[in-house]
Amino acid sequence: MEADTLRVLAGSAHPEAAPWPVFDPRVLDFLSDLSTALRASPLGTDAEAVSFAFWCRRSRLEALKKQYEGPIRLGRGLLFHIPPANVPLLFAYSLAVGMLAGCANLLRMSSRLEERGRMFCAVLDEVLSRPKHAALKARTGLISYPREEEDRTAALLLECDGRLVWGGDATVEAMRRFPARPGGVELVFPDRWSLCLMSEAHVAALSASELELLAHRFYNDTYLMDQNACSSPRLVLWEQDCPDGASARDRFWAALCRKAEDTYELTPYKAARKYEALCELAMTEPALGPVRREGNLLYRVSLTAPPADPDALHLAFGSFLEYEITSLGELSAFVTRRTQTLTCAGIAPDEAARTVAALGLPGIDRAVPVGQAMEFDVEWDGKDLIASLSRVIRC
Repeated sequence: MEADTLRVLAGSAHPEAAPWPVFDPRVLDFLSDLSTALRASPLGTDAEAVSFAFWCRRSRLEALKKQYEGPIRLGRGLLFHIPPANVPLLFAYSLAVGMLAGCANLLRMSSRLEERGRMFCAVLDEVLSRPKHAALKARTGLISYPREEEDRTAALLLECDGRLVWGGDATVEAMRRFPARPGGVELVFPDRWSLCLMSEAHVAALSASELELLAHRFYNDTYLMDQNACSSPRLVLWEQDCPDGASARDRFWAALCRKAEDTYELTPYKAARKYEALCELAMTEPALGPVRREGNLLYRVSLTAPPADPDALHLAFGSFLEYEITSLGELSAFVTRRTQTLTCAGIAPDEAARTVAALGLPGIDRAVPVGQAMEFDVEWDGKDLIASLSRVIRC
């Protein structure tokens, strides 16, 4: 008899599926303890793990709970999660959202899980194994098995009341080949990309310390995830609102390069992929203009006109397209259905959001200040995740 290839990384292999109320006190207690445990673990120095621990602190969750007061809400039942492999700890947010929505959760983890992902699972399992959280452990499972075992995936999906599929178009298409339980809910997160909007006058007026802070925040939005996250900007649109815009742009990029020199590790693999992507873009994008390399850490790729296909601008590892605009109305030439986040510096996010609405743009679900691109929220890709994963009982 062949050995079972299923591995349990945390929790139970067969979670109980009974729905709980949204923001159940037992879930808030567990996430609060997990937050504390992460900060005390070796992951306490990992930026992404610390961000998650801060996100699920008790005070924030209590404030979030107030947004869903009113009608009685229960979770949908058991959710099947497919987290992405290229954003290491996104699975933690997916799990937390499922818990807060009152659902039991089964996560199929990638076999390519990074070391910090495995460390996170170990901390998670330790907290779940505490006697006070036995009820949560019984309804939570993080499992791993070969992707080729499609019969196992199909059987698990038929036991679940919903699915959350992260990881882009290919993953969504692959998972939709499997039948779902009638009446089950499906939330999918296909390929998305993001951009940044900066005022040249704003950058020109910054003090040296303010400029370094802006560069630091932009770095966190981009380099920390090698621009692989859907919310990491690939394109910077510069609003021409000062006489010497070129100097303002150069000033910003120089500050970003200094930040990267101090912090970023450009491995040979990243350098090769970065150059390969630039060469591919040069062969396919007619609007490609001059390219400026600040060492090998930063590529500035100018556009001479809006691109024919903004979705095809695949750059990463510190490569950024840039283009100058004279008004926010020009956003329409760059935004597609796949555009997710607009980060802003020198332009108020609410002003940018009103422009998106006035133009009737097919994309941009978030407008946030530079530095907040990676901040997860229960409203993601234009969807209210808690509302979608729970049901309302009217009375």
